[in-house]
Amino acid sequence: MNKKVGTLTRAAILLAIALVFQFVKMGQLVTGSGINAVLIIAAQICGLPWAMAIGFITPFMAVVLGVQPPAMIIVVPFIIAGNILYGTIYSLLKRRSKIIGVIAAAFIKFGLLYSAVNFFLTVNPPIKAALSFPQLLTALIGGSIALVVLQVLERIYKK
Repeated sequence: MNKKVGTLTRAAILLAIALVFQFVKMGQLVTGSGINAVLIIAAQICGLPWAMAIGFITPFMAVVLGVQPPAMIIVVPFIIAGNILYGTIYSLLKRRSKIIGVIAAAFIKFGLLYSAVNFFLTVNPPIKAALSFPQLLTALIGGSIALVVLQVLERIYKK
């Protein structure tokens, strides 16, 4: 199979998985962790541009699918920026250490979203709460899950 077609196929499958996490509506902890895992996996196996594309599409789809209430539309640009930063920071640091990449990416994404809802935007308390410390938790959990999945995939494809 052509390398570009293979990458596109993997990215499409990862986007579909992220959308399933949103559509099933399993709560912020599961959904957020799942999407963050997909972003790290995409950055690792498809490349940063594909992770960025998935990070761009998923916040809009969350509103369209009703996972996020319409009031969340004001924070969508910040969520997009957070997702893109998450993938970018991981991609920049993964050669040094994938674990450090996940941790740094999680804290930077959290910092952006926390700052947005606490200092730059006027949002209601539930939105402020959802985009504060749970974001750090889901980014760390999702990144941890991604690292395990990537290790398993690496072992499978080495054979």
